[in-house]
Amino acid sequence: MAANVGSMFQYWKRFDLQQLQRELDATATVLANRQDESEQSRKRLIEQSREFKKNTPEDLRKQVAPLLKSFQGEIDALSKRSKEAEAAFLNVYKRLIDVPEVTIKALKEKIREYEQTLKNQAETIALEKEQKLQNDFAEKERKLQETQMSTTSKLEEAEHKVQSLQTALEKTRTELFDLKTKYDEETTAKADEIEMIMTDLERANQRAEVAQREAETLREQLSSANHSLQLASQIQKAPDVEQAIEVLTRSSLEVELAAKEREIAQLVEDVQRLQASLTKLRENSASQISQLEQQLSAKNSTLKQLEEKLKGQADYEEVKKELNILKSMEFAPSEGAGTQDAAKPLEVLLLEKNRSLQSENAALRISNSDLS
Repeated sequence: MAANVGSMFQYWKRFDLQQLQRELDATATVLANRQDESEQSRKRLIEQSREFKKNTPEDLRKQVAPLLKSFQGEIDALSKRSKEAEAAFLNVYKRLIDVPEVTIKALKEKIREYEQTLKNQAETIALEKEQKLQNDFAEKERKLQETQMSTTSKLEEAEHKVQSLQTALEKTRTELFDLKTKYDEETTAKADEIEMIMTDLERANQRAEVAQREAETLREQLSSANHSLQLASQIQKAPDVEQAIEVLTRSSLEVELAAKEREIAQLVEDVQRLQASLTKLRENSASQISQLEQQLSAKNSTLKQLEEKLKGQADYEEVKKELNILKSMEFAPSEGAGTQDAAKPLEVLLLEKNRSLQSENAALRISNSDLS
């Protein structure tokens, strides 16, 4: 029993309880200070997280969110382990701080070794987790940059295609406008030319009718003169002077009648020539109208194809707004119909415009038929 007591005394002497208690006091003070520092650091980290969320684009926040959440989870786990270790330390500290003086040097040494081991393990785990999180973040950032570069490249390519299509669309629209202007000018010119020819033809017909009436009058006068001459030849008592007058009158009427007949022949020839010119003009007008209709149809088809291509682009809605503005300016027949036409598709407006041109062509053909 005495040996056991002596052995226990030696054990507690080596344990050095006072030194352990002083070290435990110092460690408790350090832990308290670290808790305050940790709380301040936590507040700063929360503030930095808020700034990061505020100043970071939405797509980047979504991609980094899982990484930050994982990092926060690991930090929370480490904090939990640290709190549990601190709680265990404080539990041991509370039990040993009031223990009477006994030598516990060996126990003290083991506690120091254990604390160092725990510290080393915690630092190693923290470093490993931090390194892993940094690697994951770097990989996510690399993939994000690759995605951004790819998206930027595709966007530039799409913008280039849209610009090319818009240029082609503007060129085709200009050609269509020029073609319509040319069509209107040629239609007006042909109508004026036909009107002039019809006026000349009407005047020639009027002159021919007048000449025919005059020729008929001359024929009647000549017939009357012939009848008088026949009567004069039968009357032998008539003076020779009267017979001479009758002969002269008859000769004059024959000359005037021949002149009128030549004038009538010339007028008939003029009428035939004008009718031939009118027929040729109608044929040329019909041919030119047909060619212009084919060109208009081709331009309308080109416009439709360009619009279909524009629909395949990413920013088609913006281009569509511009097309709506342009088509409302170009195809609206009047101010009152502008609001209604703005809601119509471009294909419908082109079809209506084509029908309008066809109606004008039909009216021109009917006018030509009436003139004939």
